Amino acid sequence: MKGETVTVRVPAKAGHLALLRTAVGGFAARDHFTIDQVDDLRMAVEEAAVQLLRHARSERIDLDVSGTGSGIEVRLHADVQGEDPVIDETSFSWSILRALADELWIEMQQRHATIVLMKHRLGQPAEDAG
Repeated sequence: MKGETVTVRVPAKAGHLALLRTAVGGFAARDHFTIDQVDDLRMAVEEAAVQLLRHARSERIDLDVSGTGSGIEVRLHADVQGEDPVIDETSFSWSILRALADELWIEMQQRHATIVLMKHRLGQPAEDAG
């Protein structure tokens, strides 16, 4: 599934987070991730989306899931209030996300936040591109 991207756009309301979880879970299952890895991705997406909801000023949250050579890249993004980080790197939420994702970072660009999660297939480190 390298190079494929699925995009899901939902209203910025807690009741729609299940759609994001389902989309990322389906993508990961099709990409031969283990059940535990699929569950990790679902939980990570929900936690990241909750944090975006806390800061959202837009009416939607977008999810982009892409296949990479070694796994999956998940990008959750929304317009947010202010320039403050959407997740404090000393918070419990950050710790949860670090435990569930193999790589994690946040991109801020003029009040638009993107939380990026990477998950690698078992046995394939990040540098395996192929």
